[in-house]
Amino acid sequence: MCGRGCFWLNDVWAYASWLIFVPPISLRSIEPFILKTMSTQDLSKIDLWIEQATKEIILSEPGTDRSQFPLRDLLSSLADKSATLADMEEFHRAATFSTTFIEELLFSGQNYTQAQLDVLNDLAAQLRLLRMDPACKFAAPDLGGAGVNEGSDSAQVSPEVVPTSDELDEYTSVNLENDGDILREFVNESREHLENIELGILILEERPDDAEMLSSIFRAFHTFKGASGFLRLMPVNRLSHELESLLDSARSGRLLLNPKIIDIILAGKDILKDFIDELQLQIDQHKPVEPIHVPGNDLTMRVRHILANPQSVEDLISGEVADGLDATSEAAVPSRNGGPEAKKKSTSQMMKVDTRKFDNLVELVGELVIAQTQVSQHPDLVNLRSQQLSRNLLQLSQIALELQKIAMSLRMVAIKATFQKMNRLVRDLTASIQKQVELVISGEETEMDRTIVEELGDPLMHMIRNSVDHGVEMPADRIAKGKPAKGTVRLSAYHQGGNMVIEIADDGAGLNKQRILSKAIERGIVAPDAELEDRQIFDLIFAPGFSTAEKITDISGRGVGMDVVKQNIAKLRGKIEIDSTPGEGTTFRIFLPLTLAIIDGLIARVGDQRYIFPTLSVCESFRPTAEMISTVYGKGEVVKVRGKLRPMLRLHEYFDIVPRTTDPTRALIIVVESANQQRCILVDELIGKQEVVIKSLDERFKQNKALAGAAILGDGKVGLILDPRTLVQVSIPADVNRAEASQAILDAAASPAAFTM
Repeated sequence: MCGRGCFWLNDVWAYASWLIFVPPISLRSIEPFILKTMSTQDLSKIDLWIEQATKEIILSEPGTDRSQFPLRDLLSSLADKSATLADMEEFHRAATFSTTFIEELLFSGQNYTQAQLDVLNDLAAQLRLLRMDPACKFAAPDLGGAGVNEGSDSAQVSPEVVPTSDELDEYTSVNLENDGDILREFVNESREHLENIELGILILEERPDDAEMLSSIFRAFHTFKGASGFLRLMPVNRLSHELESLLDSARSGRLLLNPKIIDIILAGKDILKDFIDELQLQIDQHKPVEPIHVPGNDLTMRVRHILANPQSVEDLISGEVADGLDATSEAAVPSRNGGPEAKKKSTSQMMKVDTRKFDNLVELVGELVIAQTQVSQHPDLVNLRSQQLSRNLLQLSQIALELQKIAMSLRMVAIKATFQKMNRLVRDLTASIQKQVELVISGEETEMDRTIVEELGDPLMHMIRNSVDHGVEMPADRIAKGKPAKGTVRLSAYHQGGNMVIEIADDGAGLNKQRILSKAIERGIVAPDAELEDRQIFDLIFAPGFSTAEKITDISGRGVGMDVVKQNIAKLRGKIEIDSTPGEGTTFRIFLPLTLAIIDGLIARVGDQRYIFPTLSVCESFRPTAEMISTVYGKGEVVKVRGKLRPMLRLHEYFDIVPRTTDPTRALIIVVESANQQRCILVDELIGKQEVVIKSLDERFKQNKALAGAAILGDGKVGLILDPRTLVQVSIPADVNRAEASQAILDAAASPAAFTM
């Protein structure tokens, strides 16, 4: 005890003496002479890391592993930072040696021995000396019995990280009972890091000289490595460390990124993602807690082979790898647009909250809006003359409106992440089917409801896959048609008429109408003598089990996918339209609502019923004159609006209800627009504009596609929300039983409880 205590006190005294007597030497005073090319910021970091590492070593005790993780990060940072700084070659050797020593100790799972702490003290002293006098030489300490594998013939640590028997264990266990909250946070953060890694590496494949993106991916792996090390997820920590080293070698210019390197990084990302998915299942209690398989050894060895032999990248596929790993280094890479700091987010202004709390908040705000409307429009308050009460009600209305806007903004997220995932899909598909396809993305910053964005991933995946596999031709076929060998698939998002529109357009061969129709007749989907318009023929590809593929592959051909796409889009209150030109390509347009919760609506009355038009789809409203109304053969009634004839739809005829007037000159026209088409809707009168909370429709209304939802109005009755896309396309002899729909409307208006969020 005395010897151990005295040793510790001696270390403290030595460290304190160094702090006391070093200032007169003043490291800063000799910087201009010995390290002319260094920045003050780099030197400050090195000094700080040396000081912190020394403290960690002093506070460590035999029989514990207290400082192994932070010490590894500090020493690794010293090795990285000193790699390319002038006149610090010996310091870099010492830092690399120190890093390797602590990593071997860390990965072995052993606690400190006194001999190992003596070695670390020696290394810290040499780092301090080499920092003050770069002319000194690094002397590797005699490990003796301080090595990780005592009794081995090796007397000193090599900078190479040689795989140990422990690394053959590809399973890692977690302690959910004690670390459940930490692991849950680790999973959430890891998903974000892995997503950024995949998006970034695909960008690097196109722009390998993008230093800023390369540094961003490196930092993501570094953060992942640190977090997994803290949780003692050793296989995960080793794999992320090797991938980080691979990227670091690219940053320093020793390794050139090429498609094979990109494949390795993506494969490593996939292994890490599989681990996170498995861990999530165990955290959510969907699977029993058990060791998780992390099959990263083969990939780790390939990475080490590349780092040891940067010129032998062509041998990656052969599987013959050699042991050995070069020491890592971090290059002082200049960044674009002012460097990474210019785009760094202020984490102090961000907070992670459970999404269920957001959903509950939005629902409560919706109910608040309904309650506020009912109070302000209550008959007992309408005739009151109290100015104070009027002001209070107005203030209440304004507060409710602001709360509603804030709640809605919480649900809105950019669609960028979902779009960028398609880059990986296209990359993998083109490699497997030997096609050349470029994915061009636009409008990825467009925001929409989080729930919609989450549900949109699978439908987009199926449609992009079909565009690449079925739409774009093989390079030889494209060249024969006078097209460039590389095809293009465009994925874009934009707002139109109160909706979000997502387009998937390819410049391929287009849809073969005759082939689709023949296949549909063969499968009994349509009658042999059926006369269908182009749009109706194109819609046949959404029939369950429909496929025109000549053979079944691992990508398509089974008739599964497009029918599911249509169902999923319909669940989101969306629709799909198809345009196709033979030889030029096909465009799929997905129309989706911006949100599933609240919309701004224009309320109109027809008879005793009230209908709500989304204001973003309304162009104008007016009372027509007799001269503006006419009838065109085969077109029905039309209205001349600003010199153009627009078809007119009498809403009372469509829903088969009794209006207050059938004379258009005594009623009102509402012009709605969707997909660049306009239609004049005849209503009795306009009631006003109001923010309404969308309620789900009862099953009785599903047969009428013109109804998009319902809302409870101020008097407690139901208003039906109309779908502009259906209104501009519907014909009067619709395929719905309007009498039944009308009766259902009357029943629902008397019983608003039939509608739910």
